[in-house]
This record gives sequence, C-alpha cells and structure tokens, in this order.
Amino acid sequence: MSTNLKEYVFKLKPTEITYLDKDPLKLNKDFIFFHNKIKFRKEITQLQNLFNNYTKIALQASGIRDSYLKEEFSEAFYIIVFTTHDVVRKTNEIIGPHSHIELNKGCYYLESTPEYILLLAKDLAGIKSGVITLEDIFHQTFEDYFAQKNNDDYVKIRSFKLFNCIE
Repeated sequence: MSTNLKEYVFKLKPTEITYLDKDPLKLNKDFIFFHNKIKFRKEITQLQNLFNNYTKIALQASGIRDSYLKEEFSEAFYIIVFTTHDVVRKTNEIIGPHSHIELNKGCYYLESTPEYILLLAKDLAGIKSGVITLEDIFHQTFEDYFAQKNNDDYVKIRSFKLFNCIE
C-alpha cells in the first residue's frame, strides 16, 4: 500500500498551511477541473497539461453550472474545484463554510479533502498563484506515486488547508 506525502515543498511558500488528519483525496479517471469564470480558463490548461504528462489522460475542464453555484459565490470568488461530476453538484455546500473568508488582491485559499480540491481567489493574480501551488502539489504527488512503483494503489493527495498571498 502506498503512502501519501507528509508535506509539500512550494515554489511560493504559503503564509499558512495546516495538514489535516483526514483521508487523502484518491484520484481516479472521473476527476475534472470545474471553474466559474472563463477569464482564467487558460490557467487550468497548465494543470491539464501536467496531468497529461504524467498519466497520458487529458482531464476535462468545465464550467460550474449555475444551478450548482449561488450567484453571490460566483460574484465574490474566482473558483476552481477539482472533483467529480457527482461532488460538484454540492458546490454551494463546499463553498458555503468558506464564504466569509476575506481575501485581498493576490491572495488565495486552497483546501484538499477526501472529495475535492477547492481554490478560491478574489482576482486573477490570486488564481494564478493558486494554480502554481496546485502544480507543485500535483507534480510532487505524481513523482512520489511513480517512485513507489505500486500501480495498484491510488494517487493520493494529503488533506490540508492553505492560505497565501503573493504580496
């Protein structure tokens, strides 16, 4: 049985990170990048390319349906949710507990749970920084997974909460 990484190393050291004692996120072919604004769709392409490099599978990126996301959340945040079609239906429930988070320009909140990875930002600079952090996490996770040479197990991402600002 493989183990997931205990800690990640980041290009942009986060202001705050808390690793949680929850089950890790176990990746499978059903995961997709969901977003709420077309203006940062290009940044998601970087993540799709990273997955394609490691798995030879091009993950989809799709907009979050209006019925899954309250307008007030969509107006307040730039959102990326990495999850399955079943879980994205609960986007309002996922974002609700975080709707009070105050994010300044260039800041972002990133959370990994056993069901999803959530990236919240107020602006394009925050999303871009958050995507760089996601790249670090995915890259290290895949490198560790392939180094273990246990292809019968899942690729696992440790549960955590992270906050960072680029300024």
